[in-house]
Amino acid sequence: MSFLKSATSMAAPSPTPSTSSNSGVKRKRPDTTPASTVYSQPGETGTGHHVNTQFLYAQQFLKSEDQKWHTLEQITKFLNIPDHHIPELLRRLRSTHVVNRIEWDPVKDLYRYKPKYNIRNSAQLKGYLQNQKSAAGLPVKDLKDGWPTAVEDINELEKKNEVLVSRHKKDAQPKTVWLNDPSLMHTMDPDFKAQWHQIALPENPDDLRKKLVTAGLKPSSAPKKIVAVGPKEKKRKAPRRGGKQTNTHMAGILKDFSHLRK
Repeated sequence: MSFLKSATSMAAPSPTPSTSSNSGVKRKRPDTTPASTVYSQPGETGTGHHVNTQFLYAQQFLKSEDQKWHTLEQITKFLNIPDHHIPELLRRLRSTHVVNRIEWDPVKDLYRYKPKYNIRNSAQLKGYLQNQKSAAGLPVKDLKDGWPTAVEDINELEKKNEVLVSRHKKDAQPKTVWLNDPSLMHTMDPDFKAQWHQIALPENPDDLRKKLVTAGLKPSSAPKKIVAVGPKEKKRKAPRRGGKQTNTHMAGILKDFSHLRK
């Protein structure tokens, strides 16, 4: 019996470990919250983004080479791209899309930069202007894209009266170029030019207009005369007449009801 008493007097062990040590300092429980799992990111699933950049680099490389043809090996060597990017790059190099600025020679399998206008010298410029259907001028900034010496060559053509050029006001650089016929260019008589410049125009536009009117000429700045136009008269409708009479051969038999018409 004494054994049973001593067994019951013993304290039952706690189901969980104590959070306090013998010294009375409270210990922290271990963190049982599951740590956030870090998933590995998927690898590159395509080469579109990088190939776009590499295609632009290839375009800039060919543009800087000044009209020279290059092989695919020379282009890929300059770009230093991996082998698995080459097929997609090759497809874009050979694309016939209008925005593609790379020209491909399928016979020799060579590539070079293709500007907006395939004009690279003075002879090609004159040929293009002669063969175009309209008389529109060409922007010089577009010609410079594939013709590095466009400004200098256009200036020389202008001195020979082979082209007409409009220039920017700020720096007098060529802006637009048109075709010109040198045979239509004539030298003015110096005496005529001197007499022309000796004619002094009145500073006041009103004085100039009065002199033109006095000379019996109509100035372009003359006010327009407004002619008052009255309302149009409505045409009166003619009285309605009867239709064409028929059966005239039976006039003696049929009764005449014409007096009953309103």
